[in-house]
Amino acid sequence: MDDKDTTRHVHKAIASRLASYKLDDNAVSGIVRRIVKEGLKIKRIDFCPYGICIDYFGDERIRIDKLFDSDKFRVIRLFPYGIPVDDLFHLKIEMEIPELGGGQVRG
Repeated sequence: MDDKDTTRHVHKAIASRLASYKLDDNAVSGIVRRIVKEGLKIKRIDFCPYGICIDYFGDERIRIDKLFDSDKFRVIRLFPYGIPVDDLFHLKIEMEIPELGGGQVRG
């Protein structure tokens, strides 16, 4: 799946999950732009008390300061897999989403 397909897939999933928030398409697109990161594969998206929790995987060294320089986060965890898979990194983040009204996600 290329970046364009990933963006389209994430947009559809986020829009359906956030339907109760009555967000317009521009707001959903803005959230999706913040979630989809070049070079990282999304393996899981869930909603947490602060906004959106995302599990990314990447096969190169992840420069957190370059990828997430303008977003607000509650938690960023980076797990290098090391011996089992030398070049695999798991990045788990909890991203604040102001459009969701203070970060309290329902449902």
